[in-house]
Formats: sequence, C-alpha cells, structure tokens
Amino acid sequence: MREPLAVRFADAAREPEAPGISSHAIEVGGVRWAVVVYEPGVLREEWCTEGHSGYVLDGAVTYEFADGDPPLALAAGEGFTLPAGGGGHRGRSGPAGVRLFLIDREG
Repeated sequence: MREPLAVRFADAAREPEAPGISSHAIEVGGVRWAVVVYEPGVLREEWCTEGHSGYVLDGAVTYEFADGDPPLALAAGEGFTLPAGGGGHRGRSGPAGVRLFLIDREG
C-alpha cells in the first residue's frame, strides 16, 4: 500500500459470524480488518486457529485456549495478540458484551 487510505467500517455491511456475534469487515492490503461485536455473555462455539491482533473498544472479553493455557481477560482500552495454530482460541464476552477491533494475520 503506497497511498493513504481511510478505512470506513460504517461502509461495510454488518455480517453475522456466529450466534450472537457480528462484524463489519474490510480487506486492507490483503488482510482482514474488522470491528466485531459480541452480545452480552456470548461464547464463540468454534475454536479459531487464525492469528489476530486487536484492541478492545468497549466492554470485556476473555479468551480461552484449547491447549490449556491460562485464559486471557481483557477490558476496554487493552490491546492483544492471539497466536495462530495450536488447539485454537475462542472468546466469551462479558456481561455488557464487547466490541473489538481485530486484524487477522498469519503466524
């Protein structure tokens, strides 16, 4: 990418990802950027093995890991990275739900 680019998530359609989870996603330089919203108390059922970097915009989320690593609890204003591969990870939103900014990545 050589030109400045405004990424306008409001222009992207809201898409369901899983029960109680939706996102506005845009491809930027071949990489998915998304604002993801979990309704209150939602646990993503499937395990994700893709790597992500992100930031909690509002609310709280706890990621659990299939390999037994300790959970990662995050609140508004905190950034994070989640590794690719392994047994995977999945998030559970807090009692007020959560809104995340995520960038998918490899490795």
